[in-house]
Amino acid sequence: MKICRYYRYRKINGFIFSLAFVHSIACAVDDADTQDSDEPMELEQIRISGTALNGSSTAGYRVDTVQLGPFGDARPQDTPFSINSVSSELIRNTQATTTTEALKYVPTVYNNTSASQITPYFTIRGFSASTWSYNMAVDGMRSFDVYQPMEDKERIEVINGATGFLYGITSPAGMINHALKRPTATPLHEFTVGIYDEQVYGHLDLGGPLSENLSYRINLVQADKGDTGGIANQTQKRHVFSGALDWRLGAQTLLRLDASRSRRNLEYAQALFMTTAAIGIPKAPDTSRNRGAPYTGATDATNRFGIGLDTRLNDIFSLRFKARYSKVEREYLLNRQVWQNKQLDYRWRVDSQQEFDTIVKQLNLFVDADFFTGPLKHKITLGVTRDAFDAANSGYRGTTYSTQYPGDLYEDPQYRPYSLPPKGTSTSQETHYTTVIMADQIDIGDYWSLMVGGTRARVDDHLKSRTAAGALSTTRYDQSEFSPAYSLSFKPFSWITAYGTYVEALQQGLVAGATTANAGEIFSPYVSKQKEFGIKSTLGAMELNLAWFHIENANQYVNPATNTATQDGKAIHKGWEFTFTGRATDNLTLVGGFTRLNARIDRAATNVGKTPQGVPEKMATLYAEYDLATVPGLTLNGGLSYTGKVPWDAANKLYVNPVTIYETGLRYRARIMDKTSTWRLNIANLTNKNYWTTRSGILYPGAPRTVSLSTTLAF
Repeated sequence: MKICRYYRYRKINGFIFSLAFVHSIACAVDDADTQDSDEPMELEQIRISGTALNGSSTAGYRVDTVQLGPFGDARPQDTPFSINSVSSELIRNTQATTTTEALKYVPTVYNNTSASQITPYFTIRGFSASTWSYNMAVDGMRSFDVYQPMEDKERIEVINGATGFLYGITSPAGMINHALKRPTATPLHEFTVGIYDEQVYGHLDLGGPLSENLSYRINLVQADKGDTGGIANQTQKRHVFSGALDWRLGAQTLLRLDASRSRRNLEYAQALFMTTAAIGIPKAPDTSRNRGAPYTGATDATNRFGIGLDTRLNDIFSLRFKARYSKVEREYLLNRQVWQNKQLDYRWRVDSQQEFDTIVKQLNLFVDADFFTGPLKHKITLGVTRDAFDAANSGYRGTTYSTQYPGDLYEDPQYRPYSLPPKGTSTSQETHYTTVIMADQIDIGDYWSLMVGGTRARVDDHLKSRTAAGALSTTRYDQSEFSPAYSLSFKPFSWITAYGTYVEALQQGLVAGATTANAGEIFSPYVSKQKEFGIKSTLGAMELNLAWFHIENANQYVNPATNTATQDGKAIHKGWEFTFTGRATDNLTLVGGFTRLNARIDRAATNVGKTPQGVPEKMATLYAEYDLATVPGLTLNGGLSYTGKVPWDAANKLYVNPVTIYETGLRYRARIMDKTSTWRLNIANLTNKNYWTTRSGILYPGAPRTVSLSTTLAF
């Protein structure tokens, strides 16, 4: 990090002073005894998510609420699923700016794409998770936008494994849910200014009551166009506006409103690399060097509007309604080096997607019934979810140019000239996902709980394609399936729960990606099956969770030799997950765990017994904070993340090497003029380790060392 370059960002001062002025006006409206609290407004007999210490550093970053899809808010310890949560305070204290960075200490998630910020891809339990495989959600509803800002999120939740019972059609990896910040019951005024690598940003977070029955939350973010991610010349200018209202219409009724707009412009994006089994995987280069080009990057913009209503109809029935409208706009252009020989001479490849717009309309409607039948206590949930999205794009463009350039992987990088690839096939797609859910959660005495339910999931996909020559083709995909789910939980003491769960889920067949040779090919649907057994415990101020899982799923991969997407045979993934979160002592906080996976291909024409492409079988993470008793307010922190070897290809001929990444930092919290201020310093990839990550036969440079500084002032 070059400190002298920060002076280039003086133009951010106008933004900072503007936010400070708006903030001072908001402060003047409130009482002089404004408190720093995130406690949301509570309604009689209606549970509102969040408490004053929910996810705070004081609580060891433990949360007492997760969003369980159609079941709404639930206590993590009472759910028969493996769930990891990253709270907003942990996100802020590690100075994470993306979902990728926020999840780096979740030991069940592998970041396949590392420092690449075009499109993030993850692997959970050995299966791919991304926007394109419908593994992303916002506030418990499926999301279709690639870019997610962190500043307006209360927490990020990872439900590990098959979630078709909760969300309908998704890949069996799980669900990454971004829970939005909600209005606070007491005044909240915080302003954060910081430097991420060489980018200056400001963040204003306001909340509190407007009247006895109405409260609000506003988050404003502006990030200047500075180098980000530790990669030379890669810049990302972004802004976020997010607002929410909670309106108490009566003692039993709460109306929720939210709206947001976010936009990011990524320029000079880092390059990707393509190899072959004969060439091999070379030593990773200096990943801070940018091998992209000035014309590469991505633009993502999302406008989102939502409304929700929670009401108790009587002593038995409650109604939950939620609707959302989103407009998602996206463009990108990226480059790759396609190596031709062991000297790493290469051809230049350019991939482009322009004018990719999606309109999303979503609806959730659920009725809950709480009642007794003799000694049994029931909570029956019946409802429907519907996701309708219309997507249109002007056609993917991709070309590998014939000119061969001398290898320069370990030299000063040079970008190559390009002309926009020929126009590809434009598409217009209308897709409707409809899921009908019914479940009965039964408490049997004081110790046992049983859940029995099922989901009827349907996908209706209508795709029109027009080639550059004008030829029109139409395909229709209409499939539905009933998927059962069962779980049994035993809670002998308040601090421990053991559970077993079986779920099935309909999966949409593989759709060959835009960059593959058979782009757009649609494979047959299939049903995944998952068994899971786990133990969740709370010892003192620590949460300790252990889960064993067994998943059967269709095998999918991209053949690097032909660049062809394939769905062939069956994959069986089984393994262990162990996670911990909380305060080990009064001064020591620990977050982390490990995953031990045994993933194998079964019943396939080739590669039987091999580990699926891009799947690590060993992962471990540890994040620690220590409050120094000798210096009140000073906290030291550090962490590490380990990923074992990862097969580059389905035949397991090549592997990406294991890697361990270290991080360190400190935080100082003090009272200045009777107001709380927090100062943070974080250094990611402390040793500046160079490494690769991989997915679908692509090599991604790892994230280089970055330094982040910030201060938060509470007013």
